[in-house]
Amino acid sequence: MPTSSGQDHSPSDEIEPSVLDPAMQAAMKNFITLALNKGVGKRKKRSREDIAEESMETSLRSFGHFYSRQDDPFSRVDAIVNFGIKYEVADDEESSSEGLSAKEKRLLRSWNLLCTLIPDFLTEMLALSENRPVRKATCQEIYKGVTAARADDSSSLRGCIPSYIHLDPKTPLTPPIQVKARHYNDQGFHHPATASLLCPLKYPDTQETYNQIKAGKLPVTATLLPRFLFPDRSVYDPTDIAKDLLTGHVMLRAAKHIFQGPSSALEEPGAHRGKQGNAALSGITSMTPYTIAYVAMQVRFTLSSTGSWTAKDGAFSYAEFYWHIVGLLDDEDDPECTDIIYLYNHHVFGTANPNSNTDNSDLAEVENEFDVVKKQRAAKRARLSL
Repeated sequence: MPTSSGQDHSPSDEIEPSVLDPAMQAAMKNFITLALNKGVGKRKKRSREDIAEESMETSLRSFGHFYSRQDDPFSRVDAIVNFGIKYEVADDEESSSEGLSAKEKRLLRSWNLLCTLIPDFLTEMLALSENRPVRKATCQEIYKGVTAARADDSSSLRGCIPSYIHLDPKTPLTPPIQVKARHYNDQGFHHPATASLLCPLKYPDTQETYNQIKAGKLPVTATLLPRFLFPDRSVYDPTDIAKDLLTGHVMLRAAKHIFQGPSSALEEPGAHRGKQGNAALSGITSMTPYTIAYVAMQVRFTLSSTGSWTAKDGAFSYAEFYWHIVGLLDDEDDPECTDIIYLYNHHVFGTANPNSNTDNSDLAEVENEFDVVKKQRAAKRARLSL
């Protein structure tokens, strides 16, 4: 996207725009105008302007909902915007993406996505470059939407994930998991089914292994591949540990749950039931390395015995895990990466490449029978004219 100084970002930084509700497109500007006119802070009496501002805050949080599932869920919006402003006003040489660190490149992508999702975001944030209180208040409202969406997805997925664990969803869990419990002490490494999925594939899938993990004798870190990333009954092959990676049925069901809705998770690929899902609401038309990493992070959390979001679960870092997944898939030239993304697209949207007009690459070429009908009709007319 063009910067304020006229230079273009590299093609790898470009973000496919999402289609949002037009009624929300004035939310950002109106909120900032109200904030500038009235200041940011608590007020004793609620005026009409206060009520209007609350409506704008709700819209900003909605933008946070849209953003949360498509990008870095760990960086605060304020930090992203601070970096974005510095990047936009920098000299051409300083704003080149080639010299950025890995962390800065992530911040740049997040900034580009926010500018794509939210109308006039770049212009408004640059206008507020010297007004940190208002800018920070705006970012806080967006970030509230980010955390709310993450919590909503976790709550919804945790209530359904017991039915996703077995390949045959009709198979009951033994012992059963209390899905409406206030605490989750019967999940994680305390339940054989969830312990099996959380256990790294390279470890023996036994109760003794689970006990050693709980005792701290075996490490479980974000650098090890958990079993839920693989198909049912996968066996660890040290010579090909990437075999069938990220194709596990729990992952595919969770992806459909999050982006199409719980009622669609166990339906046929592409089938959708009920109201619009998060994909439609957010304008998401294709899965990406970031949306798949988000699903993996949510699955890991909802299988665990942790009751609330934390950056780490023991020695396991959610942020590190998320970025490892992104790194495995973020290579458009690698056919294995595109095959995995096509697989998720097939399950979530019903077609491997939703952004193309057709998806017949694997089908044998067939004769167009409509053209045959026309030719036969023409032949009949020719015979009759003799």
